Amino acid sequence: MRAPEAAEGLGRIAVGRGVPAHVHAEAILSALLEARPAGLTVVQLMAATERTRAQVHTGLGHLRKVAAAKGLPPITWDRTWGYRMLEDAPEIWIGYERAFFESTHHRIVNFIEGILLAHRKKRPDDPYIRTVMAQMGAIESTLHLLANLE
Repeated sequence: MRAPEAAEGLGRIAVGRGVPAHVHAEAILSALLEARPAGLTVVQLMAATERTRAQVHTGLGHLRKVAAAKGLPPITWDRTWGYRMLEDAPEIWIGYERAFFESTHHRIVNFIEGILLAHRKKRPDDPYIRTVMAQMGAIESTLHLLANLE
């Protein structure tokens, strides 16, 4: 049985295997660059690239990983604009980064309070949990600082 033909210029893809992430990323990059300075929601990216929601997320993940190496601006997201790539917008980048730090800080605090404190209470002399608590405290403190840095 022969493998189906992939998009032009991409060669053949084995049956049962999906399109590589970098192919989705290229389509998403093209759509985002064309939409600039506006952004695109996931639904708009799906329509513009003719990809599924999962393929869009796979492509965005890959694109974010390689954007800096390719000299591209960061990909930001917000409720108003969706996903954007703005060439010179440090205030947008910083806002997105702060939101990420705040969200991650919230998750870390919940993990410490919901899991680690109970572990420490049950085994207060355990060197493992003492080390984990010290390190997680440092992580929590750092994320809080980064989220609120002026």
